[in-house]
Amino acid sequence: MANLIRKSSIMGIVGSLFVTAALTGCSSTPPKASETSQQGTAESTTPAKEDKPFVITMMNLSVLSEPPKENDPIITAVEKLTNTDLQIQWVPNGTYEEKVNATIASGQLPMVLLIGTPVQSNIKNAMRAGQFWEIGPYLKDYPNLQKALNPEVLKSTAVGGKYYQINRARSLVGDGMIYRTDWLDKLGMKPPTNLDEMYEVIKAFATKDPDGNGKNDTIGLAEEKSIRGFKLILAATGGGNVWEIKNDQVVPAHESQAFVDAMNWYKRLYQEKLINQDFAIAERVQNIDNGNKGLFGFRLGDNDFISRHSELFKINPKAEMDTSSILKGVNGTKLLMDSGLSGSFVIPKQTVKSEADLKRILQYFDKLSTPEGQNIFEWGAEGIHYTVKDGKADRTPEQSAKYAAEVIQLQQAMQVSDGSLAMEGTYDKYTGKYKAAKKEASAVPGIFVTNPAAAYNSPTFDSKRTQLDKIINDARVKYIMGEIDIAGWKAALDNWRKSGGDKVLEELNKDYQADPNKGK
Repeated sequence: MANLIRKSSIMGIVGSLFVTAALTGCSSTPPKASETSQQGTAESTTPAKEDKPFVITMMNLSVLSEPPKENDPIITAVEKLTNTDLQIQWVPNGTYEEKVNATIASGQLPMVLLIGTPVQSNIKNAMRAGQFWEIGPYLKDYPNLQKALNPEVLKSTAVGGKYYQINRARSLVGDGMIYRTDWLDKLGMKPPTNLDEMYEVIKAFATKDPDGNGKNDTIGLAEEKSIRGFKLILAATGGGNVWEIKNDQVVPAHESQAFVDAMNWYKRLYQEKLINQDFAIAERVQNIDNGNKGLFGFRLGDNDFISRHSELFKINPKAEMDTSSILKGVNGTKLLMDSGLSGSFVIPKQTVKSEADLKRILQYFDKLSTPEGQNIFEWGAEGIHYTVKDGKADRTPEQSAKYAAEVIQLQQAMQVSDGSLAMEGTYDKYTGKYKAAKKEASAVPGIFVTNPAAAYNSPTFDSKRTQLDKIINDARVKYIMGEIDIAGWKAALDNWRKSGGDKVLEELNKDYQADPNKGK
């Protein structure tokens, strides 16, 4: 999804405007899902038929320049299911910061506010001070919502061991391989299962004329300036997820030998010209275009990248692609766990003053998390965006186009579940492929390497993250391109620490040592 919020200035204003209040209740570990049926809701969360719709004011981000209309069929379906009157202030991505600042300054906060990821220190401090409702103690009464909130993701967003955020769920699988299977067939090769095999496939795609045009004009691996595939390679070399715990201390993953090993893997590709030589400045849209032109056969990143090459199949109907996140490394099959969310909803006590209103809002999110609620976002409105055939959802090309235009942005903006309880249905070919790949990877026991310091607080990291990340990212590119050697890399690590990294580690370790659940 598009970038949520340019966060730092917003969070500073939020932290200064909320008044201090006492926190109530506690929840130090992610709650276990209720044994209540997936399709049922707790009796206390079911609105009586005679109840009037409950008004919920909300500020949310619109990924489109034109926000949904009042009679939007998806919002209407949500309101009917949840017995609510949703009064949503839709703010385009480009002006979200300005609007949030103005709203906070006016003191007219909505009942539900979307915040970005990661949460800034001032917001975390406001949570600690009791200015947002803690939802942890209530989740047991809302089994559908509780099931939708992944325990690992909840744990990563905890503040002081307590839960305040209703996360907009995303798959924990954020990395994979996308490759041309027709090229593999032509060369008599199979999809790679480890780094050595991946190298051989990439080399063959670059040197053995896989498109059969008699020219040496194909790229082995297409990369972009963010080095989107680095996390997948780092997981295979045994690296950590942003941070690691070593000798009972939080340390940066970029200081490990595994990080150097991942850079060396890329450096080999660059030296042998098996990767696009302009990767350091290449934009994602450029790689999508090159893929559509059939210039490369391998890329790394989210599995759903496979669905962004529709033009390729129009130009070359014989082209075939597939995707997988199953890659064996030094520690077995591992992936650096994605955040599992894209922003989250919080409930300000300034606006939602009573526990009764809090419960009604939680009831709304609980209903969204039922199979019926998940159907709305996964398939749309029946008869408009899909039809039911033999008990399964099915779409015509016209309905698929309407779904893409009318539903996907609302799914991204409003849904808090992963859609796994929606009815079965028939997806288009490549949507089905990336969903299957994510499901396959998620089913591998112990596949995810978590970020062990995701929930810890560092004001320095919040304020200097862009600067600190740039030091590492610039040095990584220079190392891969051979502009610096290992001594230059170690100099960059020293610079990172001197430029604020040491203070970041001091702050993170203070939180880590105070965490009663550390290591669990």
